[in-house]
Amino acid sequence: MRITAWIGCAWWALGCVACGGSSSDGGPPGAGGGAATGTATTGTVGAAATSGVGGSAGGANGAGGAGGAGGANGAGGAGGAPRELHVDTSSPELSEIRFKPSELDPEVSDRDLEQVALLDTRVARFAGKLVVTLSGSSQPPGPLDLTRFVAARGFHAFAVAYKNDYNIVQNDPDTFGDARLEAFDGQDHTALIEVTRADSIEARLAKALAHLKEVHPRGDWGYFLEDDGSPRWSVIIFSGHSHGASSAARIGKVVRLDRVVSLAGPRDTNPVSATWLSEPSATPVDRMFGLTGERDEQHPDHLKAFDLIGLPGELVEVDVPGAAPPYGGSHRLALKDGDHGAAGNCGAHVAVCEVMFGLPLP
Repeated sequence: MRITAWIGCAWWALGCVACGGSSSDGGPPGAGGGAATGTATTGTVGAAATSGVGGSAGGANGAGGAGGAGGANGAGGAGGAPRELHVDTSSPELSEIRFKPSELDPEVSDRDLEQVALLDTRVARFAGKLVVTLSGSSQPPGPLDLTRFVAARGFHAFAVAYKNDYNIVQNDPDTFGDARLEAFDGQDHTALIEVTRADSIEARLAKALAHLKEVHPRGDWGYFLEDDGSPRWSVIIFSGHSHGASSAARIGKVVRLDRVVSLAGPRDTNPVSATWLSEPSATPVDRMFGLTGERDEQHPDHLKAFDLIGLPGELVEVDVPGAAPPYGGSHRLALKDGDHGAAGNCGAHVAVCEVMFGLPLP
């Protein structure tokens, strides 16, 4: 495990201050919770073959309501607004912490690659959100350019090592989603891949946050954990490029994230369209974004995925004269002159990436 720090003031910083976290719906700190006790209620029974309705929200640090009984994939109610974020800014610096999954869990057996956590305490304000980045097919944790982009804008950032070294292109529409879900939760969903719990995204994220809480207490990484040690999904964003773009959106279907940002994706529409794309989503679709390059050979597939998910708005070209954020409120964004790699390069398309990540901060 390596911790590296660069000390100094970022060029955009107006001062080094800590800020409170916001609610999962982007409201002011403390908004969105239910009773102060954090008591959860049971969800309404779902109709056959539909999603059950989640229970009411808990209070501060309260648990969410139980999933609706009877319906498939009944979603739980949202948790209460978390406590305030407390980051120590007394010595402003960019901290980079690197470690392998096996350093935290002896049961790790696959994709034991160096993961990277970043936090920049030189920024003017913190987002109170964690961005988890998912790399493309067979790539190491990252993309690190994306991880650095969000860290420079007040987010906690973590590039996770995960199962992404398999051929996702299948003729079975269920296999796409089952494989990505297995990579996330480590449960047996498909014979295409084999992912243990220790090798899953969910388990590795929880282990990483607990580790960062211990080795980098100044960063208050524990803010992103529930009292039971599980990730606090309501303040977590998943973002990825290519294969990672589709996996980020798939995860957003099953857990209620703060938002999903897909770069050069989602796809999973060739040679058949994946079942998961049109399934109900735990993360509201108005918190999901897709960016595609019109010179990307996968561009038509991305457009089909945008339609199946139901991303808000019409396709907007963001790199043409007259295009300006927030691009008419559309969540379907395109680079007229962009290829597959360009859609993953937030450094070259700052304005559009800031819109997708909810910047500027409220």
